[in-house]
Amino acid sequence: MSMTQQAPPAEAVEEQLGKIVTELGAALGVLLTSLGTRSGLWSALAGAGPLTTAEVAARVTVEPSLVREWLRAQAAGGYLAYDPATGTFTLPDAVAAAICHGPGGALVDAAATMLSSMGEGFAAFSEAFSAGQGFGWHQRTAAHWHGTDAFTRVALPAELIEAAIAEMPGLAAVLAADGSVADVGCGYGTPTMAIAGLFPAARVLGIDYHDASIAHSRAEAARRDVGNVRFEVAAASGLPGHGYDLITFFDSLHDMGDPLGALTRARQALGPAGAVLLVEPLGADDVEGNLNPAGRMFYAVSTLACTPNAVSQKTATSSEPLGLAGQQRLRALAAEAGYSHVRRLEVPAPMNLVLELRS
Repeated sequence: MSMTQQAPPAEAVEEQLGKIVTELGAALGVLLTSLGTRSGLWSALAGAGPLTTAEVAARVTVEPSLVREWLRAQAAGGYLAYDPATGTFTLPDAVAAAICHGPGGALVDAAATMLSSMGEGFAAFSEAFSAGQGFGWHQRTAAHWHGTDAFTRVALPAELIEAAIAEMPGLAAVLAADGSVADVGCGYGTPTMAIAGLFPAARVLGIDYHDASIAHSRAEAARRDVGNVRFEVAAASGLPGHGYDLITFFDSLHDMGDPLGALTRARQALGPAGAVLLVEPLGADDVEGNLNPAGRMFYAVSTLACTPNAVSQKTATSSEPLGLAGQQRLRALAAEAGYSHVRRLEVPAPMNLVLELRS
């Protein structure tokens, strides 16, 4: 601080320190919530009404003193109601609906798996970040890949994919009658195999640059006996084949080093009546529209995982990595790639933008 600068008011500094403590509690809370799912604590509390620590501990196999601290932490986080007169904890129905019966518990558990992997590799990541380098998917651990797939299973279920395809005129009938599909940036292939299962007569291809993900996808398809799907190692800009009825990008375009090149190649590979199904995180069109808890989460994931992967794949001729992009930017990118028709599909996707692109 220079001689001419005045020190900020002590109250303002205390306020910022309070935010930091809140951050620490929230970050650790992800692991605590996941512990509740994995140990059965949330299930033990759901619908049970007020319970003491001993009563909760009797319902699970966790040491009572550990149960006590977990309960108190969740009460401090606002997930449990605590009655000091009786020393009991109650799981509100709304929290139970979100964590036990809704997607919340599975999302947090998947995030905990990814965070554990990020923590394990944080030294290498921070060194690359500080040096202005990317950090590719192949540099992550298997736990990170599994966690991401678990997150995908919750955020992009087969029901959402089926609803999106149903909204694209004529496409479901084409796929039901020996249509062809390419899923670009397929990762572990969960959405790819969902399409194959929805349309058994369709010919489905999943591609990804990451050979370990492709190996896992092949093994999973064999285990599940999904015979109309195959997986190949290939870059998005090198999508093999042509004449596809549907090309999909499921939360993958923002991970790519050349998103414009990927969309351009997809357009070239489509059949005359083919379409692209583009699914991206639900970002606003401007920065200020993302300055909220959801935007903060998306920006954090983009900074820690998605954009570093894109940077690792950039070349001298690549377009700029997308990061968290809103509908306006995605429409502009699609137009630049040669698509004349872009339509937002009104499907139940609380975490995603779902767009149909056609030439």
